[in-house]
Amino acid sequence: MLKHSPIRNKKCYICGKRALSDRSRYCLTCARFAFRMKARQFPPWVVKKIWEYVRKYGYVCYYTGMALDMTDPRSPFYCVFDHWAPHDLSKIVITSALINGMKSDLSEKEFWYYVRALAHLRRNHVSVKKRKLRFWDHHYDLEEENKNILSIQTCSRPHTGICDLCSKRLKNKLFTYCPTCVKIVYRLHHEAKHLPPETIEDTLNYIRQEGFICFYTKMKLDMKDPASPWYCFLNHWKPGDVRKVVITSALINVMKGALTEDEFWYYIEALADYKDKGKPIVKKRLICWNRLVRHDRKAKFRVNS
Repeated sequence: MLKHSPIRNKKCYICGKRALSDRSRYCLTCARFAFRMKARQFPPWVVKKIWEYVRKYGYVCYYTGMALDMTDPRSPFYCVFDHWAPHDLSKIVITSALINGMKSDLSEKEFWYYVRALAHLRRNHVSVKKRKLRFWDHHYDLEEENKNILSIQTCSRPHTGICDLCSKRLKNKLFTYCPTCVKIVYRLHHEAKHLPPETIEDTLNYIRQEGFICFYTKMKLDMKDPASPWYCFLNHWKPGDVRKVVITSALINVMKGALTEDEFWYYIEALADYKDKGKPIVKKRLICWNRLVRHDRKAKFRVNS
């Protein structure tokens, strides 16, 4: 009588599912996950902590408890690695591509503070109080802008000695915009060359009426420090759609990412409810999500690792 192959009884030592082969310690999912950690060259103690978390909770988001997608790198819920404290390798956690993008350069405490503050703003119209971010590392490059910024001053609009956007008096009456406003006008015309004229004019009209105020949060934007999380950024109201561009802060621009405005506010409120009330987050299909989590290295995956 033929004996059963040992593969039928061997289990993955992480999740307990059927192992790939008699030479493998893992099932297919865990083998791929182990390969990704090896490709990232995580220290042994970091790998050990991650495996301990997976054995205890499974492949669920560290921050939200959502089940993670382990197969589709195009999914917003695909499992990715995140530095618990930005740029600190001593603690790595697993989360979804969506939450990883929203958290970005925030610590966990900062992330939940702004999630709650934004949800409070949305529901009760209470303004968000700015906090200094310890790990913020986004920096807008002004070198090219400063080289060509004078070109935008010579336009077809009549020179009145008054800034066409903020109505401040100009020191040089031959200019059209003040030093602050010319920067955003330059970005609209030169960095976003694909924008139609009507989109540019709509954005400028918003600034004329509201000033440099975030479209989403109504917070005052920083126009001087490109390293500030409140620095003024251009944002597609609907990702990939050139028909409407708004101004917002670098922080909100990063947190919103590839979400529409409705999707952004849905997840902000859902995250706040999860943190405060323990309410599970219901996943919502994202109509504009187009991000792909690429492999850490172009190496061939071995199933018998």
